[in-house]
Amino acid sequence: MEEPELRVGGWEKEGGRRWLERFFALTFVALLGFLIIGPQLVNYNPAYIPSSSLYLANGMWNGPFDIDYSKEFAGHVKLSSVSYETANDQSGKLKVITMSSILNLEDFKLQGRVIEIVREEANKEGLTLGSKEKPDGIELRDDEVDLAAGFRIYQWETERFHYAIQPGNLFFDAHGDEILIKAFVWNKRLDEEGNLWSFQTIICIVFGTNGTTINQATELVEDVI
Repeated sequence: MEEPELRVGGWEKEGGRRWLERFFALTFVALLGFLIIGPQLVNYNPAYIPSSSLYLANGMWNGPFDIDYSKEFAGHVKLSSVSYETANDQSGKLKVITMSSILNLEDFKLQGRVIEIVREEANKEGLTLGSKEKPDGIELRDDEVDLAAGFRIYQWETERFHYAIQPGNLFFDAHGDEILIKAFVWNKRLDEEGNLWSFQTIICIVFGTNGTTINQATELVEDVI
């Protein structure tokens, strides 16, 4: 039998069970609305390097190439990627990946996902990520790099696969095993009109065979917009 309602000062005081039912109903509706409407609130907003950047303007690096768009988590995270390459020799490659979402991914164990993405990109180049001693690489500190507040830098040693995925078609085929991978990662909230609920996680992955190429790629990363 349903618990009778009490009237206090002309207002109905409902039982605790009914309030609990309403709470769960509202929570379910809010969650359902987030799942349905959430992806529509997320735009791709890809990050890129402007053509006026020094090493693109002087022809030492070329791009953009391999422009790609994809989705994760039913469209709640939208990824865009673009790559740049050294022009005269195959000594360096830079991949700029943007993860757009309505939540700040920094709150969801972002480092693990960054490592997964870098490993996927390394595998595409015929490289393994990290060594047996340091499979997750090392985190570096560089106060000279001009990036958004809170940026992080990761670095890995690499080894080639013992088998070739596509013999003769990999970017670093002409080089030995001395290829270094660095990843620059930062988060930002988009405050532009129409993006009030959007966050960006930008991952710049550098592949380089020497220090000069790594330094040039780092300067390109500083120009990412």
